[in-house]
Amino acid sequence: MKLELKAIKHTVWASEETHCYQASLYVNGKPVAIVSNDGRGGCDRDYDHPKFKGDYHTMMKSISEYFKSLPNEPSDWSEDGFPQRLEYWCAEQVNRFVSEKDLKRKFKSYVLFQIKGKDGIYQTKFHPTVTKGEWITSKHKGETRRILNDLPFDEALTVWRAS
Repeated sequence: MKLELKAIKHTVWASEETHCYQASLYVNGKPVAIVSNDGRGGCDRDYDHPKFKGDYHTMMKSISEYFKSLPNEPSDWSEDGFPQRLEYWCAEQVNRFVSEKDLKRKFKSYVLFQIKGKDGIYQTKFHPTVTKGEWITSKHKGETRRILNDLPFDEALTVWRAS
């Protein structure tokens, strides 16, 4: 089952305990549902997509069964982990959407880089020669750095989200 969350609309100012968002859920390339959350800590809501053709409740039940068939998500809070659910998957997709948006905005104004052996991501307006995302040792400071702007976007996003 191929799931996608498209047309995500995220409202930062209304997000209190959870993301305030609305998006279209696609299954195997076809629109199935509109999922949303009001951002106040409650559960996600879903209802059938206007373009969905078929039995909505049967489709949502099959999606639920799909998530039940997956192994538990590892967790520091539970030895057995947590069962996967559509709501958790949607939250992760919105997290990724927000991270992508933040990283793209940063790339427009700054050069982001890591320093080997140090935590965090640093920024500057100065862009040295293109590094192809490789670790390069600085001549004047002797630090080994990697410029995120020169990495493929998915790799840079993984580093960005991990920091």
